[in-house]
Amino acid sequence: MKYTFKSFLIMAMLIFSGYLFGQENESEKPEFKNSFLLNFGYTHIPGSSEFESENEGDVFVPAIGFDYAREISERWELLLMLDLELGKYLVRSKKLNRENAFMVLGGASYELLESVHVLGGVGAEFEKNENLFVTRLGGEYIYDLGSQWGLIGGIYWDYKQYYSTYSLVVGVGYRF
Repeated sequence: MKYTFKSFLIMAMLIFSGYLFGQENESEKPEFKNSFLLNFGYTHIPGSSEFESENEGDVFVPAIGFDYAREISERWELLLMLDLELGKYLVRSKKLNRENAFMVLGGASYELLESVHVLGGVGAEFEKNENLFVTRLGGEYIYDLGSQWGLIGGIYWDYKQYYSTYSLVVGVGYRF
């Protein structure tokens, strides 16, 4: 009986120590779960005109965006997108004046292919004349610069409660 307990104890220690030291020692690439993106672009507003202008047509408004993403699985990310349009325009069909509109959107991104992401989100656009509900769909291409940096090109379609806009952006991202 004495040898049986000692044998059991030795076997348990060998199995446990093998488990501890048997882990693979591969050099894995570091995992970056968070990312920031700063982007610049233009938003196309169909059926609009520049503020206080009689010319009808479309307006292109410069915009700046700041996004935060948190990876939740291998292909999915949660997003927080902040965008600021730097211009004044009138949506003629709705007689809606817009000036330096600020958007806050929450959403998700799915990695369709390596470096190609599709995304969607909902939020609000805040502006001094009227705040609007916003829905966004889009896609991004990420060019990896190595290490933690990347260049991003994106295209977005926003439905802003009364009208739609299209945006083209380029930016730089940092993963950590």
